[in-house]
Parts: sequence; C-alpha cells; structure tokens
Amino acid sequence: MKNVQAPAYGNQNWRDLVEAAIFETESENVSRRIQDAQDAVTEEIEDTFQTACPSERQALINAMNALRELRRVSENSGSNSNEKIRKLTQAA
Repeated sequence: MKNVQAPAYGNQNWRDLVEAAIFETESENVSRRIQDAQDAVTEEIEDTFQTACPSERQALINAMNALRELRRVSENSGSNSNEKIRKLTQAA
C-alpha cells in the first residue's frame, strides 16, 4: 500500500493560509506559504464552488488572484520587490 502524505495545510482554513502567505516576512518561506494557500483554495473550489453562495465564490476567486499576484511580485527580483509586496498586502 502506498503511503500518501497529507497536504502541508492539513485542516487549516484556506483563509488563514492566504493570510499567512500575504503576511509572511521570511523571504525563504514565501513560496511555500503561497503554494500551501493555493492548494487549499483550489481544494475549496473543487469541493464547494457549485454550492457556494456568490460572495463565497468571489472570495475564492479573489484569493486565487491575490496569490498569483503575490507569487509574481515575490519572484520579481529587484529593489522594489519588498515595496510591491507591502502595497499588495495593504490592498488585500
């Protein structure tokens, strides 16, 4: 029998994981936090999107878009990266 490892996010709420990714201050942890949050949001979409109310659907879409932008900004090497991340987190 194959040993299947549970996702890193476990039972943590997808909203908490998105918040953790946005507010992560250690640059070496940002990518993992973003991935955990994206995985949790994707799972929530797969599990509930058809039955979720419109505001919940929009929240999931907004979370995924914010995580994509956060990844883009965090991967951008340049002196303005920290400033861009700060502005992104203020907008979220």
